[in-house]
Amino acid sequence: MKLFARGKNAEEDIYRRLSFEPDRNTIFDEIAQARREIEVAYTNFRNASDPDLIDAYIYEGNAAWKKYEFLLRQMKPVK
Repeated sequence: MKLFARGKNAEEDIYRRLSFEPDRNTIFDEIAQARREIEVAYTNFRNASDPDLIDAYIYEGNAAWKKYEFLLRQMKPVK
């Protein structure tokens, strides 16, 4: 059973399939939020001393970075 129909590539129009309210959220807001998440994770990483927290902030930073890259790719015009 497929939950989502897939196009030619896995990321095709995925942002359009996400549930969000266009009047209140824009992709620009999502990008700004992702940048803030990256900055917060980096700041927390620099201030962490416990190895488990360091690992957690590395994962948070990587996840936020991947989200940021994804959103930027969605901003590119479709050819």
